[in-house]
Amino acid sequence: MTSFMGHVRASGATSLATFGDSITEGMSASAPEHRWANRLAATLGVRLHNKGIAGTTMQNSPIATGEPKPNNGRSRYERDLLGPDRADVIAILYGFNDARYIGAPETFNMDGFLRDYRDVLTGLLGAGYLPESLCLGSPPHIADAGFSVGSEGFTGQTRAQFQTYVEAVKALAEEFGTFYAPVNERMQREGGDALLSDDYVHPNDEGHAKIAQIFASATRLR
Repeated sequence: MTSFMGHVRASGATSLATFGDSITEGMSASAPEHRWANRLAATLGVRLHNKGIAGTTMQNSPIATGEPKPNNGRSRYERDLLGPDRADVIAILYGFNDARYIGAPETFNMDGFLRDYRDVLTGLLGAGYLPESLCLGSPPHIADAGFSVGSEGFTGQTRAQFQTYVEAVKALAEEFGTFYAPVNERMQREGGDALLSDDYVHPNDEGHAKIAQIFASATRLR
């Protein structure tokens, strides 16, 4: 079965865009070259366009303030992924903050996440990307203590509810025929909390390396 790395090399791709939140931006990595995005680009042998922005979510739904989170993935994907920095392949790591936020359940919830993630994927395919040019990663592992860390609205989630977003991303990858990187699943099995920094939320250097490895070895579910 062809991996994401195998596809990238066989296709002759020369550039990668990474799309996500603070984990993609590289928070808690000790140096830029240790971020998962940089490690993945180096492994694939391609140029990187890192489009991670800290604190963002995928969905464009109103939070407790009555407004969506700024720079959410749904609102910016055309600018960041289809503009001058358009890349040959894209790795998406969204869902972590969507899963953690519980401050406005009537407006900000799983329905909004699925709606807007589907909109982004539909838009990318409509702009000429093939399903095999996209790789979706499940929300990274978070420690139990991490559910008590964060700004207003980002604390108090349960493990069970968080994990429903892992299954949602997997289902989207299968629905759209993209590559799927089981980031959450393998982080839990292959290191767990030892892959996290002292804030119990963001991956340490070993965690970033693991995420890059998981993306490189991702496969398609159909």
